[in-house]
Amino acid sequence: MAVVEPEPDPRASQVAVHLPDDRYVPIRPGDLVAAMRRDPQLGARADGLPALHAALERIVHAEANALARRIERAYAPCNPDRDTVLSTEPADDRRALASVLRYTFDKANYDLLEDAQVRAAIDSANVHGMRVRVDPDKLEELQLFVRGRCQETRLVRTIRRPIHGEMREVELYRRLAVVFRTHGSPEVSIKLFREIPVADLEALLPHAEAGMSTFDRIKILGGGIGALGGATWQAITLLVQGSMLAGQYVGALLLGLAGLSVRSILGYRRAKLRRTSQRTHHLYYQNIANNAAVLDLLVTSICHEEIKETLLAYAVLAADGTPPGDAAALSRAVEAWLTRNFHVAVDFDVADALESLDRLGLWADRGAMRPLPIEAAIAALEERWHDRSTEDYHARCIARRDAGDSSPPP
Repeated sequence: MAVVEPEPDPRASQVAVHLPDDRYVPIRPGDLVAAMRRDPQLGARADGLPALHAALERIVHAEANALARRIERAYAPCNPDRDTVLSTEPADDRRALASVLRYTFDKANYDLLEDAQVRAAIDSANVHGMRVRVDPDKLEELQLFVRGRCQETRLVRTIRRPIHGEMREVELYRRLAVVFRTHGSPEVSIKLFREIPVADLEALLPHAEAGMSTFDRIKILGGGIGALGGATWQAITLLVQGSMLAGQYVGALLLGLAGLSVRSILGYRRAKLRRTSQRTHHLYYQNIANNAAVLDLLVTSICHEEIKETLLAYAVLAADGTPPGDAAALSRAVEAWLTRNFHVAVDFDVADALESLDRLGLWADRGAMRPLPIEAAIAALEERWHDRSTEDYHARCIARRDAGDSSPPP
């Protein structure tokens, strides 16, 4: 692609910079095509990009529709929202579903968090100063999938500024999915959230209960002890002066202790209710979808990712000049183009992009990394659309993964 500096964009400073270990391309396919058409290196080929996009979209949507039907069959017996009776053993259903879910999340460019990462989040994370307790014995299965790691500036309350807070860089996940099954239940629940700070991750886990932080306990007890201390000092002063009897002092002390106990208990309950309300508010506004609706969104995301990856790889390879000589060079060229034009930094999934060019027959010379001319590429896509030769693509990929073969299907 041409090294052309885009016009200054007033929104550039507001765009979150995606971290370089993220495969997700945070741009709509239509916006990519529009930016490519403005690239002088494509020349006359740019006029054919909308037709290429449309032809590619038809094929990818046909493949995705077949995948959606397979996902629906696999998830229906384990769906907590189902209104039909079971006809198979739940254990068999879960094994088939686990395979489909792993593939679906990976194809949508989500990454699975390792067990060590999940445990670290449970041990150290917090939500707005709230401690959250998770009972792992209530769960038999738990997986977290994340996509779109980035950094944003947010208001954070700190010890130095506990009321007004201060602006700090916060690392967050653009999308976070929680997949879990409770102990003894055949149902698999799936929840999808948006804009989740890494430090807030544990509050989204099932059976997480809001609790008081150490600061809350100190604040409640400190206030009560301070009030009791003042009353006790005054009583001692009166006792020394002889204006107060010892029995009256003891009674006042016991009354103060009782008041402190009641005050501490009520304060604890108020603080816990406030923390629980914070967590409920947090989950309510960050939740995107649940169960089957999550899977529908994932299928749509797979369509977009396939289209974007294929368009980016084709456009860079078809640009004037010497094409990238290998996968690594292609990846660097795509990433540089995205940074120049959209102010984002991603780890381009070049393996998926090359695999799409392979299966769709878009090469003029695979060894030289030279794609078909755009008219021939459109014709090749139209041919595959009519003969439906790639419609079972995702099913073949899942079968090969289940067999331990990670290479793309022939």
